[in-house]
Amino acid sequence: MLFGAIVQWFACHEILIREIMACVTGTDTACIRLLNRGLDFGATRAALHDLLRHQAIPLTKCDKINAYLLVADTHRALLHDILHSAWISGKPSNSVQPDWILGLAPTIKPMHSDADTHPGNFVERYEDKVSYTVDDLLEIVDILAENHKRFSTYLIEAGLTHQHGKVG
Repeated sequence: MLFGAIVQWFACHEILIREIMACVTGTDTACIRLLNRGLDFGATRAALHDLLRHQAIPLTKCDKINAYLLVADTHRALLHDILHSAWISGKPSNSVQPDWILGLAPTIKPMHSDADTHPGNFVERYEDKVSYTVDDLLEIVDILAENHKRFSTYLIEAGLTHQHGKVG
């Protein structure tokens, strides 16, 4: 459920990106969706950045948009892991949990190895040392939801949606 919520909030942010693109180019979001359908979140964000510079959108608006998208981008590695990794239980070094408590792992972490690798044989590389508690994932969902709400409000106020016409 939490993984689905995280993926959904990234999709909601991408919808806002497409809305900005459509507004500043004077087209509809369907055209923009067709043009960037093969792009991941990072590439879509980069394309928006380039488009805003090309369309000479005021720097203050570009900075504000980039600040909102940076919040989501901070969690892009987690999104990538959700979409492309198997997950195994983890045990954080700073906590303990008795096995009898609901049988839940205290943390989970992405397994960055072959799909047929047994979790007991998993060798963690230094760069893979990341794990998440349920509370961590809940906090990320809340951060993405609040950011989306504020970002949407800003876009309406800044006239960067079709409801408010093309930006000048």
